[in-house]
Amino acid sequence: MTINQLNIWVVLYACGFAMGIFMTILFVLSRKKYSNHVLNIAIALFIMSLLLFSEIAEESNLVDSYPILLNFGIVLDLLIWPFLLFYIQYIVGKRSSYNGRDLLYFTPFVVASLWQLPYMLMSDASKLSYYSDGIPTDIAVLVGFKMMVSVIFLSYQFVLLRRAIVQLEAMFPRNRKAQFLRVIKRFSITMMVLVASIYVLFFGDFFHVFSVGDSDRIGSLIISGLFYYFGMLIFRHPHLLEESYSSSVKFVFAGKEPEHQKRLMELFESKKVHLNEKLTVQQVADQMDLSKQQLSYLVSDQMGLTIIDLINTFRVKEVQGKMKRGEQESKTLLGLALESGFNSKASFNRIFKNHTGSSPSEFFEKQNK
Repeated sequence: MTINQLNIWVVLYACGFAMGIFMTILFVLSRKKYSNHVLNIAIALFIMSLLLFSEIAEESNLVDSYPILLNFGIVLDLLIWPFLLFYIQYIVGKRSSYNGRDLLYFTPFVVASLWQLPYMLMSDASKLSYYSDGIPTDIAVLVGFKMMVSVIFLSYQFVLLRRAIVQLEAMFPRNRKAQFLRVIKRFSITMMVLVASIYVLFFGDFFHVFSVGDSDRIGSLIISGLFYYFGMLIFRHPHLLEESYSSSVKFVFAGKEPEHQKRLMELFESKKVHLNEKLTVQQVADQMDLSKQQLSYLVSDQMGLTIIDLINTFRVKEVQGKMKRGEQESKTLLGLALESGFNSKASFNRIFKNHTGSSPSEFFEKQNK
């Protein structure tokens, strides 16, 4: 193959392949600084890079000389979705480790591999003749299967993200982790729409209903571009990925962080420890039978808050509840604030506005409209 034979698609795919390999290496080298769970993204990016290499082989006619490269990645894309899901489960707090049951997520890949085994075992000449009259019906059925699998995985990711966002924002408005999850949710929605659109283009062409171009070409570039954007997005939010707590700090939880979070919420919701204006982080840790570092890990790493943010969130909610019950009719706003654990008017006004987006008086006026 000469330089003159290169076309724009080969150049674009080659750039995408190089970027994918670079980002894969970047994630692997960063695993000591970030959670090992980001390796799921590294694997997904590497698989995407292999798919782009498959497109390079076809566009550059390498498959004519090396038929083994023809559609060698025909079922590889089914591996992307489990690894992407593992990462989503991690960031929403549904995963801290791996076990044998996780192999079930790879069932679609195994099924498709067994399905395509006869094709993979074909001789080189047979492979080339298999596609001589266009896309075989068997391949079209496989594409339909892959479409179904991708939509199921992406829909499940969307549900996980939506639930996590609702839970975080219900308790902690303007939570930085919830904001990050919203961005990931938009990515998931965009991915779902584009994947569905690409498959529609494929079947529109296959059934001769309409044709707007090679769906493989368009799809490979779009999906790879989205994955690279996703990778960069993760690196832009290091505060949610850094392993800043030692294993000795996390050991006490033994993967039961949600149970400890529930205990922590009961401490505020039932015992209302936040009403004590002199409440300290150490006092909260003592009541949880944790060290300050362990409590910090539970709140900061798992909930995306500082402990002070958590205390102030409940104090703000206390004031809001008093307003809604009409207690301001017999008390001043400052009186409600002091009863709720705040120790000054200035800190009350500042914290209330940071948490709600409006001042106490503005919030009260909205409640009485």
